[in-house]
Amino acid sequence: MEEKSKKIQRMFDGIADRYDLLNRLLSFRRDVAWRKKAIELLEVKENHKILDLACGTGDMISELKRQTKNANIIGADFSKNMLFKAKRKQPDIMLIAGDAHYQPFKSESFDRVMIAFGFRNVTDKNKGLEELFRVVKPGGRLCILEFSQPEGFIFSRLYRLYFTKILPFLGGLISGDRKAYEYLPDSVYKFPPKNEYKKMIIESGFERVQFNPMTFGICDATICFK
Repeated sequence: MEEKSKKIQRMFDGIADRYDLLNRLLSFRRDVAWRKKAIELLEVKENHKILDLACGTGDMISELKRQTKNANIIGADFSKNMLFKAKRKQPDIMLIAGDAHYQPFKSESFDRVMIAFGFRNVTDKNKGLEELFRVVKPGGRLCILEFSQPEGFIFSRLYRLYFTKILPFLGGLISGDRKAYEYLPDSVYKFPPKNEYKKMIIESGFERVQFNPMTFGICDATICFK
């Protein structure tokens, strides 16, 4: 990995122990609903082979198992401490260390791929999308669940105040690493705008893109069809 990716990796290693708690607190538990909706949109079938990239502590896998029977799931993440936490939740799931830029899977390996709150951490997003496209089977789907920038004059400004001031303070207080929670809003506001984002996805090879904004546009489950 390049040095920037390694720095992000070390950051997530450092906050792994409080990651789930902070996700629930700082999103007011909306993250649970976002994951549920994202997996519904993937339309997973029995015996599908599924990759959860940037699986973190395994929350997407937990929700997937609640919704789907007999799916063959693999989780991958570049943070070893996140994987340790995920393994405690998912002892029956194969979890591997993997970098989104160079995935250790054969081409066209998965019917469905999901990446939740991890794509903004991919430093070379074009390369990351190319790899995601490569591992999805023809006719398959990719779901990128990610924070977004809400629209609306008043709400967007209230949200920015919370996201850039209050959230880093609370996150730092609980996790002991304020910089990690300053990185979160910074990475979201530096994320490509939707027209550019859609263009990147199409240029990586996907045929169609469907945006699904949630909670006033705070979060979006983007479905990419191959």
